Amino acid sequence: MAHLQPPNIIETTHISPPKGTVPSTTLPLTFFDAPWLNLPLSEFLFFFSYQNSTDCFLRDFLPNLKESLSITLKHFFPYAGKLIIPPRPDPPYLRYKDGEDSLLLIVAESTGTADFNDLKADSAKDIRVLHGVMPKLPPPHVSPEGILMRPTRVMQVTIFPGAGICIGNSATHVVADGVTFSHFMKYWMTLTKSKGKDPAATLLLPSPPDHSCRNMIKDPGEVANGHLERFWSQNSGKHSSHATPENMVRATFTLSRKQIENLKHWVTEQSENQSPVSTFAVYLAFTWVSLIKTLIEESGNEGDKDEVFHLMINVDCRNRLKYAETEPIPQTYFGNCIAPGIVSVKKRDLLGQKGVLAASDALTARISDMLSSDLLKTAPSWGQGVRKWAMSRFPTSIAGAPKLRMYDMDFGLGKPCKMDIAHIETGGSIAFAESRDGSNGVEIGIALEKKTMDAFAMILQEGIKKFET
Repeated sequence: MAHLQPPNIIETTHISPPKGTVPSTTLPLTFFDAPWLNLPLSEFLFFFSYQNSTDCFLRDFLPNLKESLSITLKHFFPYAGKLIIPPRPDPPYLRYKDGEDSLLLIVAESTGTADFNDLKADSAKDIRVLHGVMPKLPPPHVSPEGILMRPTRVMQVTIFPGAGICIGNSATHVVADGVTFSHFMKYWMTLTKSKGKDPAATLLLPSPPDHSCRNMIKDPGEVANGHLERFWSQNSGKHSSHATPENMVRATFTLSRKQIENLKHWVTEQSENQSPVSTFAVYLAFTWVSLIKTLIEESGNEGDKDEVFHLMINVDCRNRLKYAETEPIPQTYFGNCIAPGIVSVKKRDLLGQKGVLAASDALTARISDMLSSDLLKTAPSWGQGVRKWAMSRFPTSIAGAPKLRMYDMDFGLGKPCKMDIAHIETGGSIAFAESRDGSNGVEIGIALEKKTMDAFAMILQEGIKKFET
């Protein structure tokens, strides 16, 4: 398909919490936030079917969307604030200033060169076709004192007349993780729906986020300082950027519930103690093995049989870590609260006849180890594990998770017909979400070179057929 031409900008609006509802506030970065200072933006796209005209959307939906967003930002105010980066040695922090800070909302209309159905399709497409519906974070402002003030989030609503709506989000990950973002989107979408044609949706409104325990989260061993040193030694004025790779495409694959159950049955039968295995471990192991097989075949470099491949997973520490002697970090905590876990498997095991079993066992053991340990005490060693992962061949990480329920977003047009985690195109990440049809399957999003994507699709399908027999 043709590359997506930039849409026509209809309006740009700065949305803030209702004036006077949020006092000017500063929030410190925790040791969970600091690692994200130099990393690329977090980017999500939500596609909704909409058969009416642009004028109808602007009249019937946009005012409510904006009003509800303002009320939502009363609770999620860091998304309307700034990341403040003072000159060294003062650490960065988050700030919301009443009457000054806001979230930029862009409203645009497709120029007609892009087919909405192509954009939301699962089939492989050039990664650049989605760039027109993904907003760019405004540039930072630098004060005369050398203090850099960076917006934390920007949103764009793109209308495809007679076809659909796309809501794009770009944000600095240092503000919050995917759990908080999902919380924010569900609050905004539910509030919009309740203030529109479905007042009963108010009953489904999530609890507001918790900001109170941030100051109580203690750094267990100067973890944040190490990340700050690396941040200061690099270009602290900009996010890590990346050139768009040549010939890169993105595609979405789906594992049905039956296929996942087949995988679980096979892994359980092949394991020595035949103990049950989690759905997460099985679908991730299967996808990782398929990807590494593909990358090795396409690279033409078999490597050593004792070569070790590394996968980075994320463990949500909410309700697991305590910020006081007795109080766990609540599920509604606003911010980053994720611990990295590195899963390591030798090539001869990962690519062997029982590669999925080896990967599943390694995943299960790593998760069990993390959940049974004192995560705070292990935090000083997280960086060492991540560096080992980053320096390996084909380091793989994951983005999203089915438990985030990204397809539950509904502001009055029904649930999304497609959701894309756009930032996986920076390389090395596999995106996961629940299947949009509600059947408890799993969607797999990935970005690869076109030739490699074709090979991955073939290996994935061959693996599915293997486990069906």
